[in-house]
Amino acid sequence: MNFKAIAVLGAAFFVLVIVVSAYAQGQSAGREAARIDYEARMAAQEAANRKAVDIANRDLMRTADALSAKSQELDNVLQTIDQAAFADPDGGAMCLSADSVRRLNAIR
Repeated sequence: MNFKAIAVLGAAFFVLVIVVSAYAQGQSAGREAARIDYEARMAAQEAANRKAVDIANRDLMRTADALSAKSQELDNVLQTIDQAAFADPDGGAMCLSADSVRRLNAIR
């Protein structure tokens, strides 16, 4: 084989090695960039999830407190109605007195 042909084949092989090496390095750099981007997105999503859960828990606690206060208020009203019923002199009668009807209407 001729020296010129060997030189051309050697140069072609050298160029092929450089192209393959550049391609492989580009693939590796692309994977690394994608991994970094993915990790950043996942961290942002986790932070957003934690914030949403914290807000939901605060809202839940406010609602629970409001329901507890309303329950206590209703218990107080029922207790007042019960005390009035026990104090009613006509409480044991067969018919309802006007006070008894008012107390029943207050429950609604």
